Formats: sequence, structure tokens, C-alpha cells
Amino acid sequence: MKIYLKSLLTLFLSKTSILHSTLGLGALLFGFHFPIFSQGQVKIDAENQHITVFLNRAQIDARIKTTVQAGTTKMIIGNVATTADPNSIQIGGKGDVVIMGVKFKQNYLGNKKRSVLEDSLKMAKSELEVVEVLVKVAENERNMLMANSNIKNDKDGVTPEDLKEMLDFFRTKLTEIGTRQMQLVRQSKDLQDKVNRFQQQLTSQGTNVNQPAGEIELTLQAKASSAVELNLTYIANNAGWSPVYDIRAKDVKSNIDLAYRANVYQSTGIDWKNVKLTLSTANPAEGGTKPELYAQYVNIYEPVVVQTKNARMMKSDDAPQAMESMLQGRVAGMAVSTTADFVNTVQSTLAVNFDISIPYNIPSGGNAEMVDIQNHSLRSTYKYYTVPKFDKDAFLTAIITDWEKYNLLPGTANVYFEGTFVGTTDIAGGEAKDSLLISLGRDKKIIAKRETIEEFKSRKNVGSNIRESFGYRLTLRNTKNEPISIVMEDQVPVSQDSRIEIELEDAVGADFNRETGKLTWKLTLQPLENKEILLKYNVKYPKGKNIQGL
Repeated sequence: MKIYLKSLLTLFLSKTSILHSTLGLGALLFGFHFPIFSQGQVKIDAENQHITVFLNRAQIDARIKTTVQAGTTKMIIGNVATTADPNSIQIGGKGDVVIMGVKFKQNYLGNKKRSVLEDSLKMAKSELEVVEVLVKVAENERNMLMANSNIKNDKDGVTPEDLKEMLDFFRTKLTEIGTRQMQLVRQSKDLQDKVNRFQQQLTSQGTNVNQPAGEIELTLQAKASSAVELNLTYIANNAGWSPVYDIRAKDVKSNIDLAYRANVYQSTGIDWKNVKLTLSTANPAEGGTKPELYAQYVNIYEPVVVQTKNARMMKSDDAPQAMESMLQGRVAGMAVSTTADFVNTVQSTLAVNFDISIPYNIPSGGNAEMVDIQNHSLRSTYKYYTVPKFDKDAFLTAIITDWEKYNLLPGTANVYFEGTFVGTTDIAGGEAKDSLLISLGRDKKIIAKRETIEEFKSRKNVGSNIRESFGYRLTLRNTKNEPISIVMEDQVPVSQDSRIEIELEDAVGADFNRETGKLTWKLTLQPLENKEILLKYNVKYPKGKNIQGL
């Protein structure tokens, strides 16, 4: 029996050794790299120097330095955006060479980021598979050992000494197998976690990790060995920026502090590492050619039966052919708190450029990077607005004049008042208005109320017409310990039919816009003051008619 058990143990150990050898061979193969050489071909990565980010798209300026041999050389330039517009590629520079051809292509085997992640995932899965096999081997070893644990009595030649020796043997081997199983299970769990992390990383990269690598194939002709320094410029899609604002008001007597920021995003297939950025308010996707007016013909429509044919619509894809050169600004020798201190604003004829002199890292396909552009202290006047017809609260607003000089784009602003976040508001920067109105939120200490005056409300027959009367009591109360300026708004109906007449009977102190029916009161309320205003109007219309909008 001793010989039989030892033979089994030898067999198990030999299987384990083979599996461990397999694991070592797999790791060796995964870690081995085979160099590839190609005669007459040079591979080099472009070094991104400066990137101009438009509202939609980006212009990438890169540099390539290398040496080419005499004759014809194919230069494969890597680190190029896979979303590059082939028609926008421009290459120039220094060197005793002639550029024979330029071709953009996508290398589906050249995505380094995906290759590294996938290789790591495959290696982790292979290690996990080997460990899972070793766990099964240990379990089978234990089962076979227990299947041969039936020990007979002394009639079968088993003495007490043999029994003790066999018990010691089983105890030792079972302890060894159990310890090994426990270690392998822990190792399996760690490897499974590792596999899950690599898989999550691949998933988190989104479509970016599935993108092919962008490459530019450049054919050069040189009479002799020559050093070349090339400048590469092209437009890339899937990049841009959007404005974000923070508006902070300490109180109604202080200026507004406005932080102008940009959310810069890009999924070009390459990471922007340590590059200078310029943010431009231009949008190349809109095109720059003015629309043309053609003759507009009119005719009387007479339905006839005709045979339909497929018609092909012509459209013009108006894409700009050239981009304006961007300036790169630097501000030196200043104390730094945000990148807004390192921004130089350049006003061109059609756009505003914000040159940021400190380098930035913006990964492809990742989260948008927040970039500070400018900080402003805005001179403001404060007013309260209320519309009791729809809301009993008053809304504090800041009115900013000469705001167009701050180059604001339409966007969303986070509003803070007296150190507290009060909500968000929209900045309509694209509109050419004299002043910019910013809502700072509700003020619960100003109470507005609109009540129906029942004794004035009536419906009477006047000849062939009906005359309806409406009356409302508008009440304002200032519970603050300081005076306030407030604008209250209401309205009366506007007739679009000559048979319907609207008569404003009472609205003392209001500015009345007859075209819109809007009533506006500009009031000043002292601390703890109440003010009451009456609004009355009449509507006359023919009998038997159903009037909508009252």
C-alpha cells in the first residue's frame, strides 16, 4: 500500500511540474518582442507642439526631426490623430530633401493603447486558467487520496505501527493539499480581479480604444544623407470646447466675480501630452461662404396626375479650405493661482483666441479637461423682479452693461450668492444687446401676492355684446432690513379680432405696452413696507361667441 500511495503522489507531482512549466513558457512568450526591420523606411512619431481647439474640431501643429539616407525613403509618421482630415494636411520644413508624396492612412494594427491593454488582459486570463487547472488537480489529488484511505485490520497485514505511519502520512498530505488549495483559490480570486480591472479599463476607453492608429506616409527623395526637420499641420475632428461660467456675488452692493472656463474634450485617438493650447471661438463646421439668393417663383397650384421620378438633390458642402494662423501668447513672471493668469486674449476679425501659455495634458476619449480662461470683476446694478401671476417669489438679477467686451459665448453658469450655490442660469453671449441680465435666484424675504377682486368681477349684457370685468389686487411686502428696487410685471389680454375690445381701467403707475399687453411697475420698497396695487380691465365681445385666452 505504501508503494501504491507513493506512486500516486509521484504522478501528481509530475503533472503539477508540467503545468508550472507551461505557465513559465506562456509568460516567456508574452514577454518576448520580435523586432521588425524594413529597408528604405523610417518610422517616427510626430511631436505635438501646439493645438488650437475650435468650438468643433482642432488644428494640430506638430514637429518631426530625423535623418534620411540617400535615395527614396518612405517615412511613416505616427502619433497622428485617427480623425485627421486628409485634405487639411500641410507639411513643410528644413532639409535637403524633396517631398514626393503625402498620404494619410489608418493602421488597424497600430493602436498601442489597445494593444497594451489587450496583451495584459490575455496574459492575466492565461495565468487565471493555469491556476484554475491547478485547483482542480489539487482537488483530484485529495479525492484520490481519500479513495485509498480504507485501511484494513491486522488480518490484512496492517500492524498498529503501519496504521500510525499511514495516519501521519494522510495528515501530512491532506494538510499540504488543503494549504495549496487555499493559496490557489486566493491567487485565483486576485487574478480574476485583475482580469475584471483590465476588462473595465478597455470598456471605459469607449470607442477611442477601438480606433485605428492614424499615420501619414511621406515619400522623400534625397541626394545624400540629410537631417530633416518637418512641420506638420492638420485639422482633426472629434475635438472642441464649450464655455462654463461661475458667477459669484458677495451681496447686492459688490461687483460680480465671473470665472470664464472651458470644458476641453477630444477623442482624436492620440493623447495630447504637454502641449500649448489656444482656444478659439471660431467654428469651422459652420462654413464661411455667404448664402446666395435665387429667384423665388410662385404659381397657382393645379393638381394633376403625374408620373414620379427619383430626383437627385444637389447640396454644397461648404468647408473652409484654410485656417487663420494662431498666435501663441506667454505671460511670465507672475504669481499663479489659475491658468486664467496665463491666458493672452487675441481679437481677430471673425473670432477671439485665448492663448494659454502653460502646457496641458488632455487624454483622448477621457473626461473633459477644465481650463481657466479669464477672471473678471463686473460692475453691476441689482434689481428684483417678480411676476405674481405665476410665482409669489421675487428674483434677484444683476444687470451688466458693456458686457460684450468680455467675449462671452452662450453657455451655462453656476450662480453663487452670499457664499451659497443658488442654481444655474444661461448666458446668452451671442446676442448683441446693450446689457446682460443674470438671474441670481429667489429671495424668500420679498413676498408677492395676486388675488382676484370678487366684487369687481362681473359679466353683463350690453346690447348685442357681452362685457366681462376682471380685477386683481397685487401686493408686495419687503421683510428685509434695507430698501429694495423691484420690477413687478403683469399683463392684460391682447385682441387679435376687431370684434373683441380690451379696456384697461386701472393700473396706476404702470408702463403699458399695448402690442404685448405687458404691464411693468418700477417700485422702491422701504424696509418692512407693504405696497398694494390694483389691476382692472374689461373685455367686450359679441354674444354667442366663445372667447379663448381669458
